[in-house]
Amino acid sequence: MGKIIVTEYPKSGGSWLTSLLGDVLGVVKRDIYVNKNFHLFDVSKHPWYCHTNDFGIADDCVIKSHELPDSPLINFEAQFIHLVRDGRDVVVSKYFYEKDFCVKNGISDSFDTHFDDFVQKTAAEWRDYIMAWESKSKIYHYEELLDDTFAVLQKILVGFGYTVPGKNIRQSIENNTKAKFSESLSRAYKYNTFVRKGMAGDWLNYFSERNLSDFQEVAGDVLGEMGYV
Repeated sequence: MGKIIVTEYPKSGGSWLTSLLGDVLGVVKRDIYVNKNFHLFDVSKHPWYCHTNDFGIADDCVIKSHELPDSPLINFEAQFIHLVRDGRDVVVSKYFYEKDFCVKNGISDSFDTHFDDFVQKTAAEWRDYIMAWESKSKIYHYEELLDDTFAVLQKILVGFGYTVPGKNIRQSIENNTKAKFSESLSRAYKYNTFVRKGMAGDWLNYFSERNLSDFQEVAGDVLGEMGYV
C-alpha cells in the first residue's frame, strides 16, 4: 500500500480523516511530528500509539501533516491528499485550541493574542497554505466529509485506487464518531477539548463585521476559490 499523507492547515479535520483512512485500510495512523523524543504529552496514551513502542513512520500507514510541500519532513515517497476547511471556522477552532487546549495541557505557557489580531494572522497563514498545496495534491473539503462521510471517504479511496467493501467504510465511520474519537483522546490529554465542536459555520457565532472584513481582505480570494461564501 505504501504511505498516504493527509495534509491540512491545523484544525481542518486532518486527525479525523487520518483515523478514518487508517482504520478502513487496516494500517497504522501516524503524526509527522511524533517520534521517540516527543514530549509535549504522553503520546503512548494516544489512540494512534497506545499499542506500540514504535512511533516512527511505517512502510504502510496514513500520516497527518501540517507541512508545506517543500518540507524535508515529508520528503519521501507517498500519496498526498489535502483536506481544506472554511478558513473562518479554522480561525475559531485554532483560537480556542491555542488559548485553552494548549495552555491547559501545558503545551504552551500562555496565550494572549486578541481575537481580532488572531483573525488576520490566521487568515494569512491559511491562505498561503492552501495556495502552496492547491496544485500539488487532490483537494477534499471538510464540510463535505462532515455532510456525507461515507460518500466522500469512498471517493477518496477510489481516487487512491482502492476498492473497499461498503461495510468496512461504515465500520470505520462508526469507530470514529466525534464522541468516540474524543473519548479515545481523553487518555492522552488532561484537558480534552482537542475535538471541540466539529461543525461547519461556527464562525458566525464569533466573527464581528470587522473580523469578516479583515478575513476577506487577507484571504477572500482563496476563500472564494475554495467555494466558501
